[in-house]
Order: sequence, then C-alpha cells, then structure tokens
Amino acid sequence: MTPQEVAACLLDQDEPEHNIAAIEHRQRLIKSWGIPPGSKVLEIGPGQGDFTVCLADSVGPAGRVVAVDPAPLDWAVGTPDYRTARAFVLASPLGSRMEFVQDDPIPFLDFPTTTTKSFDFIVFCHCIWYFSHPSFLPIMLAKARPRAATVLIAEYSLSTSLPSAVPHVLAALAANAVESFRGEDSKRNIRSALTPPQMVSAAEGAGWVLAKEHMVTPGERQLDAFREVRMILNSKLFRTDMESVQVDDKIKTMLRGMTYAVRVSVGRLEGGLNSVRNMDVWAARFEAKEGSLTG
Repeated sequence: MTPQEVAACLLDQDEPEHNIAAIEHRQRLIKSWGIPPGSKVLEIGPGQGDFTVCLADSVGPAGRVVAVDPAPLDWAVGTPDYRTARAFVLASPLGSRMEFVQDDPIPFLDFPTTTTKSFDFIVFCHCIWYFSHPSFLPIMLAKARPRAATVLIAEYSLSTSLPSAVPHVLAALAANAVESFRGEDSKRNIRSALTPPQMVSAAEGAGWVLAKEHMVTPGERQLDAFREVRMILNSKLFRTDMESVQVDDKIKTMLRGMTYAVRVSVGRLEGGLNSVRNMDVWAARFEAKEGSLTG
C-alpha cells in the first residue's frame, strides 16, 4: 500500500502531512530490517497503532501482528483515546492482520498462550523512551529471548546530522532530566532516554547479538520534534513540574539552564520553532546468541 493508503487506516487525521511523513519513515525502517511477507510480529508499545498499520501492511494477508501496550484504553492527550483509535484501525483494510492487547509486556512475555508463544520478530519502535524506568528494557529483552530469534529496535539517537534538529536533542535531554526527579507514575513522553550504546548493552546482556545498525534522518514534515520543543518552551504544566521537583538549588539551576539552551537553539534557526526537525533515529537488528536461552 502507498503511504497515503496506510495513513488512511488511522483515525487521527488532524495533521495529514505529518501522518504521511511518519508512515514513510516507518516503512523505510521495515524495509531496512527486512521483515518479509508472512511474518508473525510482536510489537511493544503500539499506542494508537501508527506503526502497527505499517507492520500489518508489510507482513501481508498471511502474516500477523500482535501489539501489546500497558496504557489504559481511555488514554488520550490531545488525540483520540486508544480504545477509539484502535477500533478504527481494526475496522480498516489492514485490521484483520493485527491484534491489540492491553497488558504489561513483561508478564505478557512471561506467560504466553498458544498463539503468543513464538514470533519471527519482536519490535520496539519509538517506544523505549516512553518506559517509566530504563530497567524495563533489559528485563523485556531477557524475557523476549525464548519468544523470537530476532529483535528490532528503532529509537531516537540523541544525536543529529542537522543543525535544525539540535533543539530536539536538547529538548529530549531537558524533559528526561526533569522526569528523573519525578515519580514513575508520570505520564510524560520522554522518561527513559537511553542512548544507542546503552540499548546495545541491554540487548547483549540479555543474550542478543547486534547484527546490524544504521542511522536514519527523518523527513522534514514530521512534527515530533516540534511538539517536544514547543512543550519545553510554552507549556505552563512543564514549567510547573520543573519548578516543583524536590531538588537543591544546584540541580534546579541545571534544569533551568537546559531549558534555556533549548530556547536559544530555537532562536538561532532562521525559521524559529516552525523549522525544528526531528533528530536522527538509530535502527538496529539483533539476533539470538547461539547457545543462550533466558526467560
């Protein structure tokens, strides 16, 4: 299917250019990973199904995508809630190829059913930074080891080849820094901004071997960076959260300095906030280490 046809399977159409650019980005990731038709894929953290529809298109009518997310079905922040969005996706032309499961991925991997015992691929696509604690990744990777032979990861790299994406890098660091002093019940996006080497280390410790990795520069119409940077600059709630963390003046000064750096980096762009681009994305493929089996 074309990016436009895949995007039409999503309920939220408020920003169609962003949707299509995001679909194109995800289709490039799938192509680089080499997910063939007929594959059975487990997706961690599908949200509304933005990547799920791309996977369903890739695996074809003979394939299957099981998407597991612990978030409540009424979860919504300026977008349709998960229950409504997923119902729309399931009613789309790709819906018969996928299944959404509301569950914590860790017990889901611990107690498989007959239909969820094994997969060709387990995919983490732009979800790891959303984990409430960085320790969840190595735990999931260890429990995934008996379930599949291949793990695929795509996440922001905390680096960029574009000056216009520097604000995104700084905003991610600022947001994660504030989150590190808040409770795990926080619902903000960036809570565990792991770097590529940290993700590789987590995978290797769980019995996976890095088979290949590469960097991807997202398209200019994607708005993820714009949203994150705008939140740092303009959100009264973020400012309140930052000022209310229980830390000493030295750390508070650091947090304020990080948000200042975001503002200055945006000010140096000719187009300001509207010209902010997404940082580069790290994409990796891991294969099971021969002779290792944990769970």
